[in-house]
Amino acid sequence: MPVTRILVAAGLAAIMAACASDPDRMTMNDRVAANAAVEPGSPDELICRSERRTGELIPRRVCMTRAERDALEREADEMFAEESVRHLRINPDGRGG
Repeated sequence: MPVTRILVAAGLAAIMAACASDPDRMTMNDRVAANAAVEPGSPDELICRSERRTGELIPRRVCMTRAERDALEREADEMFAEESVRHLRINPDGRGG
């Protein structure tokens, strides 16, 4: 039992050290502070929303730049259009198959 506790403690310490040692990683507080200097409507503006993921009851706060959100929306629109065309090609008369 004591060996297991030591291994768990060592693993947690290694994970925490790896997270803390990344100088390029900004905390959410750093990103929000940097966002104060960004002009509203700019692609670098940070936008935070409460979003609920599929299958989860509790919404999470998701923060992305305007450019990241626009890219995700474009990607989703393209995927929807491709799947719609694919469905029409497979089933052109609208009847099940």
